[in-house]
Amino acid sequence: MAYPRLRTVRSVTAILAAAAFAAACSSAAPSTSPTVAPTPLVTPNPHLPSPATARQVFAGFDKAGLPITANTATLGPDGGDIVTKIYATYLGWPLDVTEFRSATALSKAVAWADGEEPGNGEPPIALAGVNILITWGPARSGHTPAKLSARQTDALSSLVSAADVLLSPLRTRTSVPVKVAAIASPSAAASPSPATSPKPATSPKPAKSPKPTKAPAN
Repeated sequence: MAYPRLRTVRSVTAILAAAAFAAACSSAAPSTSPTVAPTPLVTPNPHLPSPATARQVFAGFDKAGLPITANTATLGPDGGDIVTKIYATYLGWPLDVTEFRSATALSKAVAWADGEEPGNGEPPIALAGVNILITWGPARSGHTPAKLSARQTDALSSLVSAADVLLSPLRTRTSVPVKVAAIASPSAAASPSPATSPKPATSPKPAKSPKPTKAPAN
């Protein structure tokens, strides 16, 4: 008889339809994974710690692209305020970087006021910051500071900018005006006064209920 064969065909057809439906459901759009935010890049602070080293200063100058050539170095006396001194050359003039033991030791050695001009027998450029003293130019005893050429004046701006990044705030003693970043001392910045919290609202006192009136006597 054909009935068993017909039932078999219908069963196979039903199975195939169910399989097709399952395949259609499984081929749905895959769920998208959450987008991961990129890790922010942390820019290192180029300012040197205190106390800084003369080597760190030269590394900073090299990174700034200054054409400074280090020639030799000497160590300070044992127990003295000077740790080391590096002798270099910058655009034909001697450039010295002196590392003091601390910022306090530098302040005692550098007694000049910030922004004043050098005197006779001194180099035309002196920059002081953290515990580092930078001098540029010849120091001729009894002579006025040497004058900078136009090329050296341009190079001075690059030198001051690089030193300002590494050693700010800078104290300067130069024969030509220079511009450094203005950094306020922590004590100069006024701390914001704390906000006054509003006083809590006073809830109104409950109204007194009127006293009951006495009924008139009969």
